[in-house]
Amino acid sequence: MWQVWVFLAPLCPICQDYTYYLNALHEQWSADEVPQVELVGWFPNPTVTDEAIAEFADRYAVGWEMARDTVGWSDVVGARFTPEAALVSPDGEVVYRGRVNDLYYALGKHRSTPRSSDLALAVEQALDGLPVVPAETDAIGCPIQNRLPFQDSLARQVFAGGVRGL
Repeated sequence: MWQVWVFLAPLCPICQDYTYYLNALHEQWSADEVPQVELVGWFPNPTVTDEAIAEFADRYAVGWEMARDTVGWSDVVGARFTPEAALVSPDGEVVYRGRVNDLYYALGKHRSTPRSSDLALAVEQALDGLPVVPAETDAIGCPIQNRLPFQDSLARQVFAGGVRGL
């Protein structure tokens, strides 16, 4: 199954804004008779508690999986901001990393509606068997300042071959 990983921070206002858009994507991807895409929200800051994640999920009506990033996924995919997304193939290859869409074009500056739905396009291309273009975009958000380093031994429990970056 394809996985979309979105790196989040509970106090980041941009993450809070994006939950509505991500919720809609989750509904779309879950509506398939046999879902092909799983959405996971990772919280890379090790000081974020399970309670804070549950409160975030409740406040923003998140129905997709959310957890603390105890493996260091943000480190291995090179995520630098929250929110930042990565599309991971069923065999663990990262085929897209970057922004969810271009709603925010600079810190504190956003459009009324996005012009480009980068993450949705990447998923569509991947599911159609096409190369993901662009494979990388620049995310706008809160910097990930504190994270766990990638722990390969834990990652191998998830992907037998490990995660291969861009």
